[in-house]
Amino acid sequence: MNKHIIITILTLLALGFAGCEREKVTDNGSSAEPINNEETQLAKFSVAEGRQVLFSKGNLQFSTAGRHVTIEGDTAEGTFRFAEHQYDYIGQGNAQVSSTYTGWIDLLCWGSSGWHVSPWSEKDGDYDIESLCGDEAYADWGVYNAIQGDDHAGQWRTLTRDEWDYLINLRPASTVDGVDSARYAEATVAGTAGLIIFPDRFVRPDGLAPIANINSNNFAIAFTDNVYSADEWRLLEQAGAVFLPAAGFRGGTWLSTVGDGGSYWASTCNANRQAYALLFISGLVNASAECTYDKDRGYGRSVRLVKDIR
Repeated sequence: MNKHIIITILTLLALGFAGCEREKVTDNGSSAEPINNEETQLAKFSVAEGRQVLFSKGNLQFSTAGRHVTIEGDTAEGTFRFAEHQYDYIGQGNAQVSSTYTGWIDLLCWGSSGWHVSPWSEKDGDYDIESLCGDEAYADWGVYNAIQGDDHAGQWRTLTRDEWDYLINLRPASTVDGVDSARYAEATVAGTAGLIIFPDRFVRPDGLAPIANINSNNFAIAFTDNVYSADEWRLLEQAGAVFLPAAGFRGGTWLSTVGDGGSYWASTCNANRQAYALLFISGLVNASAECTYDKDRGYGRSVRLVKDIR
């Protein structure tokens, strides 16, 4: 059995069976050029009772090209930015990750902000930190680094395991197409499979068909049950929806489930160099998955940052 098949099976296990192709390439170029886009979605999302956040307008990306400011006031190698569109992801470019690769990557190992571990590190032993919060908050990509376009570092953070769980499974939200507290639905947006998350207050835009499979976990569900063009997605985005592309995950320089599964880090650790994540495949969403691979923090997953509403 080859490594790809083994890791795909392990991913399914992590999604809830026993524990924790089309590819969209946004930029594999050799320079860290700026992206002109608004940094946050304006709609509000509850992540605990009485606490709301704003989401960044795309997944976090990194290139070793250029330099950026850290929260310590120094400059560090590389550039962090957000994807131009919410449905963008890098794909095969992640397989070239190294200290000398100047293209973009967006499957990042846990806590690889540059404070303790470099974003390109492939060493399992580097991931011995116990948190992305508290005394080790600098291990959070958004806390330690200025993201391209930001004046200073410390403006962003990663959701905790409990916050992902509340966002996906527990929060009160709008009634949409007959479903109370509509929180999420799987979909294909601009040709990319992924997970739509609805804000606390949401109204389906006029002219779009009713949304199927809201809040559903069922293996009969497919990403293609809700299909939106880029223009249709703009309407949903303007209504406040967030989209998480199924960008797969990475182990060193090999990739798995690209275009078929989403894997998004939480800031909460687990024992034995493991951590938690939001994971989804077609028909199944696990918002607080225990990622139980050996030394799991050394695997690259997607990162979507948020800002607290104060």
